[in-house]
Amino acid sequence: MEEEMSIVVHAESTGQEAICPDCGCTSTYCHGWYQRHPQTVSSVGRQMRLCLSVKRYRCCNPACQRQTFAEQLSSWLRAFARRTNQLTELLYVVSVAVGAEAAHRIFQHLQILVSGDTLLRVLRQKPVAPSHDLRVIGVDDWAFKRGRNYGTIIVNLETHQVVDLLPDRTADTLANWLQAYPTIEIVARDRSTDYSAGIRQGAPQAIQVADRWHLLLNLRQMMERYLTDSYTELSGLSVGEAYQAVLDQQRPIFIRTNGEIIASNQKRDERLAFYHQVQQMRQAGWNISQLARELGRHPATIRKYYYATTFPERKPHRRGCSILDPYLPYLEQRVQDGCENAQQLWREIQQQGYPGTNRQVTKWLQLKRTSPAPHTPHAKRSIKRPTTRKATLPSSKQLAWLLVRDTGSLSQTEQILLSHLQQHEALKRFHDHVQVFTQMVKQRQVEALDGWLDASDDLGIYQLQTFATGLRQDYAAVRAAIETHWSNGQTEGQVNRLKFIKRQMYGRAKFDLLRLRVLAPP
Repeated sequence: MEEEMSIVVHAESTGQEAICPDCGCTSTYCHGWYQRHPQTVSSVGRQMRLCLSVKRYRCCNPACQRQTFAEQLSSWLRAFARRTNQLTELLYVVSVAVGAEAAHRIFQHLQILVSGDTLLRVLRQKPVAPSHDLRVIGVDDWAFKRGRNYGTIIVNLETHQVVDLLPDRTADTLANWLQAYPTIEIVARDRSTDYSAGIRQGAPQAIQVADRWHLLLNLRQMMERYLTDSYTELSGLSVGEAYQAVLDQQRPIFIRTNGEIIASNQKRDERLAFYHQVQQMRQAGWNISQLARELGRHPATIRKYYYATTFPERKPHRRGCSILDPYLPYLEQRVQDGCENAQQLWREIQQQGYPGTNRQVTKWLQLKRTSPAPHTPHAKRSIKRPTTRKATLPSSKQLAWLLVRDTGSLSQTEQILLSHLQQHEALKRFHDHVQVFTQMVKQRQVEALDGWLDASDDLGIYQLQTFATGLRQDYAAVRAAIETHWSNGQTEGQVNRLKFIKRQMYGRAKFDLLRLRVLAPP
């Protein structure tokens, strides 16, 4: 069976002379023959087996320590190799693309016998071509394990190729790497202070360029912090007719059971106690980093409670679409006709094509009943039914997205919501100021930067003043971001590619192997 699935090719050398690999002298004295059986690429779905008769020559140089040597076939078969150069290149290309284990399974179907460990050795034997004449690079971090260990990726923004991976994201490591490339003129990065310091140390001649996307991201995060603090005040704004019509179209948000109400109140009490704890420690002089380490919470969570002037209530989630929606008009009409039998309603809409169970109908009917169902136990008839409620405002994050977007791209509903929010005079001025910044970044109006920073102090909003202070500390990079066309977008794309490769290897690859796959030429 093995012979039927393979093709055996017998061949012998026809050369008449060979060069000694030690002394370089040419010899025509044939000492003997020996057999080599290298593996090569498969053909027509069958394994190819080579049976080569290779000559062994005697070295005629009496000063040479080597007495005999084998004829070299280096053009397509290296010395001591168990496979041809063509097959080795195929193994490397497939292993880089899909990983060693996946490549092993692919080669089984191609009738090429190779193990996953062999493919790893093939990957590691391929040298990485060094980079030369780097001029414009992008720097960003990537996660070995999100939230714990991070590395650094460096990309040539002119050729869109990954230049190197570094095992951490410290300033010293980046500075040491940059010192080997004095030709670098421009470095694009995010708002990281570590990268800023590393670039100043390792490449002081380079122009630092802050990424425009990160500038707008930081702007939205700043806006979200402001809205979280002001949410209670914004919720008390008077509701006009136009916005009331929008609220009436919202889906009702309700807690269906008393058990859920009790659990929700318990969670709220825990968050309230945590808020008071953060505020007390803040008054005692603790900063956000110290609180995060002491309380074991993420710095973003600590920051939300740290700067909140009042307890940040959770916003009710909006209910998504339901398979019951197409049948609601019919159900509403049947309830108005006096039918409050959930099973009967379910059977009726089931005949119309409803694919769900009666549970959805029963839950919906709970809010429509004029009296408890006949089968309801007497002990539960006095329990207060769940009440519906509608959120007057979206969450702080949704509002932040609304306020940083171009007003010309808003839908009619979003424009009504924006008009409702602009009743708050401070927010209206804040929104106008934020819109100036987004247009300045998108349209590269660098001459407006200094005036915008000065005007930020006059609004008297703490979050905005903090944001402006950060921009002043990174002024040169921010100005270069608006002036030049360079950005870190290509670097972010390469980070996504790195994540894909890392997940292909199930997160178990060592750093050196991950680096080889990322740096491999396309």
